[in-house]
Amino acid sequence: GWVEGGPLLPVKTELYQSGLGAEALRALNNLARLAGKETESKELQGTFEKQQTLLNNTFWLPDKKRFAFALDKDNHPLDEASVLSTVSMWFGLLDEEKAAEMITQLSDSNHQADWGMRIISGRATRYSGGGYHYGSVWPLFTGWASVGEYRYHHEHPAYANLRANALLALDGSPGHVTEVLSGDYYQGLSTSSPHQIWSAAMVVAPVLRGMLGLSTDAQNTTVTLAPHLPADWPGFAIHTVHVGEANIDLVYAKTPDAIELEIKNTGSKNCTLEFEPSLSLRARVLSAEAGSHAVPFHMQSHGTDQHIITRVSVPSGDTKLRIRIANDFGVSYQPELPQLGSPSEGLRILSESWTDAKDELTLSITGTPEQHYELSLSNPSEVSSVDGAELVRDGVSAWLHVQMPVADTRNAAHETITIHFVQRGRDKSRKHN
Repeated sequence: GWVEGGPLLPVKTELYQSGLGAEALRALNNLARLAGKETESKELQGTFEKQQTLLNNTFWLPDKKRFAFALDKDNHPLDEASVLSTVSMWFGLLDEEKAAEMITQLSDSNHQADWGMRIISGRATRYSGGGYHYGSVWPLFTGWASVGEYRYHHEHPAYANLRANALLALDGSPGHVTEVLSGDYYQGLSTSSPHQIWSAAMVVAPVLRGMLGLSTDAQNTTVTLAPHLPADWPGFAIHTVHVGEANIDLVYAKTPDAIELEIKNTGSKNCTLEFEPSLSLRARVLSAEAGSHAVPFHMQSHGTDQHIITRVSVPSGDTKLRIRIANDFGVSYQPELPQLGSPSEGLRILSESWTDAKDELTLSITGTPEQHYELSLSNPSEVSSVDGAELVRDGVSAWLHVQMPVADTRNAAHETITIHFVQRGRDKSRKHN
């Protein structure tokens, strides 16, 4: 497994290790299929499916609603929630409902520091803030968590982890990301390498694989773009994406009324683009067009968001895809690193839940007792009132002013915010071309 020593050992196998084993079977299945070995491919697919089921059932603790860190020598689950479970999430191996429960626990302040993810909870009996493999914060773990959380549509903790790693690259020697930090205070351990390449990689991977949802399939000449953009970001650009003999640039822009994607293919061959942007569960899609032509689409809903699924052919030259939307909404928070040597003090958005009618959104948050925070709102004209925070409007802009309650100074404070939306006689029929 990953852990090399300390109080988390001995074990028979970690969830991390077993997850990698299952994913290796899936990768071998793909190689066998590409090599034309259909019999071996089917056998490997069957073995992978059995292993994935075992992974989800054997490590799951239904009474705790989380995955165990490992199985001990007697095949009993070792009940310690760990960020290492997000490696299995990176590969999409865990059941969505179980992963959602696990992510909620990992998003809390006892796991997620302002500067990244502790390997285990800060309240665990085995925890030590300076423990190399039983309490410290590795940017590597933080990046794993970000990609896994994005894959399971939990964009708030995912973005907090991505941003933590990105800010580490700007703190101290620019571009250098340390290997390991204390779990208690924002400072590197004395044993830490000052510039670790896998730490730096965990800025790049969460941006491309996570937030932007970018992947390529050379065999089928297909690019997939499935962004979970922070609500206060107006857009982004990606240049020089190669797939086969196609070479494309992508420029994404979003307003309350539309999502536009400009695609430029400077390669010699066509490719296919699967465009799957995230929208709030409240949003409606009115139409999708490429140039003057309608594009077929369908919606895919998750517990925290929905995605419009489109597929377009991209010839050489310029293509413009436009999706008209209504009633979209978003909340965002921009965390910062504390002063060197300080404990965590930032806000965490633990979970979000919608009513069936999508007329209320409830956020569960945690932060420093009696501390003030601000959350930005996109498309705030959709909001009628807020409970648990002050709604501040300034022209077309708006934000939530949050004051955390008094709490035991040893623990973070928790609060619930409920956002009520304007009722406009929503058209419940969606025309899917």
